Amino acid sequence: MAVTILDVAREAGVSKSTVSLVINNSDRVKPETQYKVREAIKKLGYTPNIAARELTTNRTHTLGLIFLTSNINQKPYAFTSICETLLYDTSNGIYAGLADSQYSLLVERFSVTENSMPELIKNRRLDGVFLIGGLFTNHFIETLQKMKIPFVIIGRQYEGFDSISVDTEEVGYMGAKYLLEQGHKKIAFINGPITSSNSLKKVDGIQRALRDLDADPKSVEIIYSDSYSGLSGYNALQALWEQGLRPDAVFGGSDGLTSGASRFLYERALRIPDDISVLGYEDSILAEYATPALTVIDAHKEDLGKEASFVLINRIKKPRAKAVSLTIKPSLIIRDSVRSR
Repeated sequence: MAVTILDVAREAGVSKSTVSLVINNSDRVKPETQYKVREAIKKLGYTPNIAARELTTNRTHTLGLIFLTSNINQKPYAFTSICETLLYDTSNGIYAGLADSQYSLLVERFSVTENSMPELIKNRRLDGVFLIGGLFTNHFIETLQKMKIPFVIIGRQYEGFDSISVDTEEVGYMGAKYLLEQGHKKIAFINGPITSSNSLKKVDGIQRALRDLDADPKSVEIIYSDSYSGLSGYNALQALWEQGLRPDAVFGGSDGLTSGASRFLYERALRIPDDISVLGYEDSILAEYATPALTVIDAHKEDLGKEASFVLINRIKKPRAKAVSLTIKPSLIIRDSVRSR
């Protein structure tokens, strides 16, 4: 015979309504009582009736993760594509943040076009949405707002809405400062697209590092790529090379760009770090598995995801709360790809 909510109430020594409050994550129940109820649920193997809970709470306890990408029709691991390590690493953090909740997560890769919306959002059966990546339009955000779906933006700041991102100005500052302090005097910075606000903030950080160290502004040559793919990193460094620049260090604006630049150097029989140093930004499987392992500015992507899960759940519970704009500080991970000059 199936276990009922009444069986759980008897086992925990509480009322049926208290069990219902705990199942629906109400903060009106004392932690000690919540623990007793959850232990009873675990002992009896009780499974809440999801359909009934949706009717009584008007919630599905399902969240959506929308990864905004420009290469929806390409293989995500192709050299010509933007490597989707951001999705993988950030989603790990989201899952960790949701571990003690009763929320499930559905994922969709989506490329924003005029008046289009992801299927997960169209069916209106989500309690909230994570947006990963900055490839969205104002119209897209306005549509979400009109649909009254709580959401949090990961990887980009957006005024008036919940957002979690890395301090990209500090990324530029930290990377440039480290390479300059290691004695490098000809640094090639392979940046993302010039249309990206994050790209511009990285440049601000680099310029601040040059001022703080009283270094020659010409010590860093900045080139903007057309995307964050490996091919874009390759082509950007090739363009500098054809202009006659011979850097003693390369600083990549993402792991994908850095991997592309590293391939270019390999094809010219240049050894890292003996002939040229390479510094990456992001930190992913690409950096750890590279030969040599890449020294990087760590974006703490799992932390981004974990914090975003807390922010989104809070937004669902308190829809009128003040918008949260959280910026996470990057850090330096020293491995094997940078050598003092």
